Amino acid sequence: MSGESKVPVLVLDNPTPTLFVDFDGTVHRGHALLDENGEVSLDTGNPLFEFVPELERLLDPYPQVEIVLTTSWLDKLPFERVLSYLPPPLAKRVVGTTQGIKPRFGYLKDGSARTYIIRTYVFEHRLKNWLAIDDSVYGAYHLNTSVLTLEPHLVLLDSRQGIGAPEPQRRIEDWLAEVHSADGA
Repeated sequence: MSGESKVPVLVLDNPTPTLFVDFDGTVHRGHALLDENGEVSLDTGNPLFEFVPELERLLDPYPQVEIVLTTSWLDKLPFERVLSYLPPPLAKRVVGTTQGIKPRFGYLKDGSARTYIIRTYVFEHRLKNWLAIDDSVYGAYHLNTSVLTLEPHLVLLDSRQGIGAPEPQRRIEDWLAEVHSADGA
């Protein structure tokens, strides 16, 4: 027996297709403002969740896709209230959140905190087939590991367009088709 210690190898073997979904700059244009009565509006004046119909349309043919919420709304509002903003077809897909995963200070400082948080969730749940749609997934290049290259899994959105733009919708469609064909379905 050698004196080398064996470090367990991380295997990403959970095939469940998982979509990480942010709210602000993703399913609507703008960032949420919470007033003293607990009412939510957007700094842009745009309607809340204006692109949710597009997300529903994209996901509808793929009932096996689960959603993990990455929205910062969870820092201010209870999970049940955040979930209540989604229509039932999307809400029933939500299996978790990244709430409670704390990034290192350096990641907060360099802007890669959201990417680190998503990567942590991916590792904890051993996710193999996942995609993150978000307007703040930065720093993937320095968070890559020998087990996981992050860039193909991240759709960095322009917060002024969210998933309303054609390119993010194409990326989501391509990922869904790829995961569906890999499933053998």
